[in-house]
Amino acid sequence: MNDRRTLHPIYILFGLLNTIKGFIPIILIGVLKGTSWTNLNWYWYTGAAVLSVVLLVFSFFEWKRFGFWLEEDRIIIRKGLLFRDEKTIYYTRIHSVNVEQPLIQRILGVAQVKIETPGGNKKADGVLPALSIKEANDIQYMLRKQASSTAVPIDPVAEAIAVDKPADEQVVVKINNKPLTPQASNVVASSNRLETTLSSAQLLQAAATSTNFGLVAAFLAGLFSFADDIINQLLPDHFFETVVEDSTSLMPSYILIVIVVVIGIVVAWLLSIVLYVLKYSGFSIKRDGRQIAVSYGLLEKKSFVFDPKKVQAVIVNEGPLRQAIGYAEIQLQIVSSDKKEQLMLHPFLKYSNIQKVLDDFVPQMKIPSRSELTGAPKRALIYYVRIELLLTLLLCTTLIVFFKADGIWSLILLPLILMWRKSCYNAAGVKLGEGQLTLRNRFLSRTTYMIRRPQIVTMRVRRTIRQQKKNLFTIAVRVMGSPFEYRVKSLDHKDLDPVWKWYSRSHSKQ
Repeated sequence: MNDRRTLHPIYILFGLLNTIKGFIPIILIGVLKGTSWTNLNWYWYTGAAVLSVVLLVFSFFEWKRFGFWLEEDRIIIRKGLLFRDEKTIYYTRIHSVNVEQPLIQRILGVAQVKIETPGGNKKADGVLPALSIKEANDIQYMLRKQASSTAVPIDPVAEAIAVDKPADEQVVVKINNKPLTPQASNVVASSNRLETTLSSAQLLQAAATSTNFGLVAAFLAGLFSFADDIINQLLPDHFFETVVEDSTSLMPSYILIVIVVVIGIVVAWLLSIVLYVLKYSGFSIKRDGRQIAVSYGLLEKKSFVFDPKKVQAVIVNEGPLRQAIGYAEIQLQIVSSDKKEQLMLHPFLKYSNIQKVLDDFVPQMKIPSRSELTGAPKRALIYYVRIELLLTLLLCTTLIVFFKADGIWSLILLPLILMWRKSCYNAAGVKLGEGQLTLRNRFLSRTTYMIRRPQIVTMRVRRTIRQQKKNLFTIAVRVMGSPFEYRVKSLDHKDLDPVWKWYSRSHSKQ
């Protein structure tokens, strides 16, 4: 167990492949422009060959210097060619161990292991970038076994709930109060093992209703630097000028704007479906005793293994489309180097089945019914709508000034903005009970946050001068591993006072 281990020898190719990957946009533009690579001068080929040799030699010595040891109570990672870097990670500090296959690892048939601890910043505390898939899975299992066997429970209530069921207890999986046979369900359960997968139909439904334009924005941002060159090569000369001139001569400008906006939304929606399917294809979640394993991804495969007691918060998202049909997704906030992304526990399930999934995988969390949450008082409505309506009114005024009669159509935005902000007001809510704080708010999706007291790092209750006159306060909490605060604004003081006393009293006992 104390022997030195090394990375897979294929790691020697990583430096060269990463360099080639960085030149892909330039190569693609050259191909589209019809560049003749055979006419390049000899020194271009000589320079590329020398650079490749240098990268391979440097990577070889880097691979030789990389070693790690699995001790009884810690893992030691030692690396560095010019400067020696050594990290010691105790098993008790490990929050999650992830096996991932980014594009290069996927092509080469290897995987990387990322070890996450509470002290992680922008990068994981420990990364083993190139291991065989079998060795990566073995190390993941061993680290999680060591971490769980030495871990100290952080929440007595959660620990009591998370005790395994007796071996002779039969578990019956039901949906809509009807028992399901293994052939009729994608959920397989036993006394201490459970697995849930996502069928192709469910994945497409989840993708079509996700409205996750963040994936589209991230994808387009990567193409932005060279998108103009590609578009100019694919489209005829003066294409946009001709289209705009012909279109404006056949229809009013405001209709053209509406058509362009609608086409843009449809294209973004279709692109979001494709990206969503690529990201969550092959989704599965498994429970083996107290260990939870989540894996997904088509081009870049990811696998996360963690203890449910280390979950910092549970987040239930209901997008507008999903809320209309009674579906939602469940995400988990865990300690990770990628603090902006929550871990998906289930991407698409009926809202009525959420508690069943939580009982199976995160039993310390309970989602309250919608009627159990205390909403914002009526006098708080003005604080949800005033700024947005004012900005929309200024925008409409500007459009009317510039476009005259055509700009009057922009007034349609006023009732739409009012409906949106009214829905944000209706979604606001808070509930405290059984050691768990539940917050609910809305921007576009209605989001419910469930947090237990030990996971709360900071809590802030604040108000503006005008809110203070109306006895309204905004509550914001933050958990470990998240750069964002979970916030609900303009709640009644009498509803937040018990929450603040509960947190302050519990904090004073720590």
